[in-house]
Amino acid sequence: MSQPPIVLHQMKCKISTKNIDDWRSHERYETAQHALSKTDTYSFELIKDILSGKYGFMCQYDRRTNADTVWSCIYDIKNKKIYRCEGNPSRKRFVEDKRLNLYRKNPVMQSLSIAGF
Repeated sequence: MSQPPIVLHQMKCKISTKNIDDWRSHERYETAQHALSKTDTYSFELIKDILSGKYGFMCQYDRRTNADTVWSCIYDIKNKKIYRCEGNPSRKRFVEDKRLNLYRKNPVMQSLSIAGF
């Protein structure tokens, strides 16, 4: 299997989280790591499905607690595209965010080579 373009490092540390509200971040990390470890082919659809919670807990908060995902992003480095979901990805769509295209087309920005674009 070739080296994946996305690398997740396993976190092993002993931290007391008894009084810390981390929005279940370690559980979300484990969900993503597990889903990505099952394939060597990454696609927009796979990442969208992970963020939508199809592989386990990601953004399925109890809405009665007024907790929900505000936005999610997918960065397609190879094709130089950004997709955003304004809201919870299990209920909202990802759309291509073209706001950075304005910078890429600007000659001044091109000469500066902003962010490798």
